[in-house]
Amino acid sequence: MNNTAYSLRRRLIWLVTLAILGVGLLSTVVVYLRAHHEADELLDTQLAQVAETLLAIATGGKLDQFVDSGGEQSRRHAVPIAYEIWRETAGAPERITLSVGHGGFSLPVAAGYSNRVHRDKNWRLFSVRDPDSAYQVIVGQRHSARDRLARETGLSLLVPMLLILPLMALLVGWVVNRALRPVDALAQSVRALDPAALTPLDSASPLPQEIVPLRDAFNALLERVSVTLENERRFTADAAHELRTPLAALKIQAQVAQRAQPGGSQQHALGQVIAGVDRMTHLVEQLLTLARVEHATDTAPAAYDAAAALQVSCEPYQATAAQNRQTLERDADPGCTPLLGRTWFEIAVRNLFANAVHYAGPGARIRVTLRCGAGRARLTVCDDGPGLPPAARASLRARFARGETEAEGCGLGLSIVERIAQRSGARLTLEDGLPRADGGVGLAVCLDCPQALPPPADAGTGNPDAAG
Repeated sequence: MNNTAYSLRRRLIWLVTLAILGVGLLSTVVVYLRAHHEADELLDTQLAQVAETLLAIATGGKLDQFVDSGGEQSRRHAVPIAYEIWRETAGAPERITLSVGHGGFSLPVAAGYSNRVHRDKNWRLFSVRDPDSAYQVIVGQRHSARDRLARETGLSLLVPMLLILPLMALLVGWVVNRALRPVDALAQSVRALDPAALTPLDSASPLPQEIVPLRDAFNALLERVSVTLENERRFTADAAHELRTPLAALKIQAQVAQRAQPGGSQQHALGQVIAGVDRMTHLVEQLLTLARVEHATDTAPAAYDAAAALQVSCEPYQATAAQNRQTLERDADPGCTPLLGRTWFEIAVRNLFANAVHYAGPGARIRVTLRCGAGRARLTVCDDGPGLPPAARASLRARFARGETEAEGCGLGLSIVERIAQRSGARLTLEDGLPRADGGVGLAVCLDCPQALPPPADAGTGNPDAAG
């Protein structure tokens, strides 16, 4: 089991639930701070109102009546606000009354609002003075009472949120599971695919926009895999057919050589066996080359001398061209390097030149050129052989196609070059070749691709065997 795999569903549920919890806690803190501020303002206003009321009672001469009734009320119901009233007598302040249970503040107390530590408690005070009657009223409230009020307000919000958190987690889980149903359906569709028939996933079924690119990319992959599998099946079938014929011929020639009397007939039969082995060897080499091209990994090509590579690629077939009395012409622009790796370039030249040698016919003229211009490189192999009409040229790209000729060959050369062109961003075209004396034209095969940077001045020809 892959230890790096994780459940997107569980992760979403946890993340969303924790996000809701975090937002709730942050909201509680904000509400608590706001409630504390509002409580301070409200209670400050209350202190000022109590102080003004007490000052009015004192200056109105009703202080004794208030003390009697207020004391009785304070004994029955605790008052959260402490107060005391001072009067200046003979130039000295004198406390004339204070609230029940209050030990009294020490003077001086500044007018207005102030904070003071009294008996190890933090107090909020408000003082007001009547200059005419020399009365001073001081009211105060402990900060702990204010904090308790704000705390109760915050808890009144936090407790319900904690109680409904499990319900929110269940709701989030339900929403996430419902939102991920298309992913489960897509996975089920992938699991139901038949390896023998990779049909694309249904593009008409509704999917979230975030999953549509995944489905489209998977369908594109299925299409490429299907094409690859079909090519492999066709290649296997064609290769089996092509191998069956020379193997049967080899068997027949071997049987003839076995039964023949020593002499000319036996030598002829053995010669046919050797020729058949050569054809089989060439076919297997071409099959291996095609497989190599099909499964190659694209890499950035290194600089090389394309003219030297062209010379090296043509050398193995020059003896055959001489036996066929064929005239070979080669011409390459200096510093011209196609945007192909040297290996692929040599394979392309070798296959195109071999096709021209095999199919152009005895006495033909073959021209191999490499031209550059406008950032493009063009490799052309043309001849004045029998040629092909334009309508029949497209069929030459198919594997094991030999055209309208009886010449020996396995019919894989153009398929190999075509695949090299596809993998390298090049273009393979079949055009009219060199003119013949009878007025006809031969065949020209052109490989057109971007031009790479020119090779360094000291670049050698490299190892010819490196091309494989």
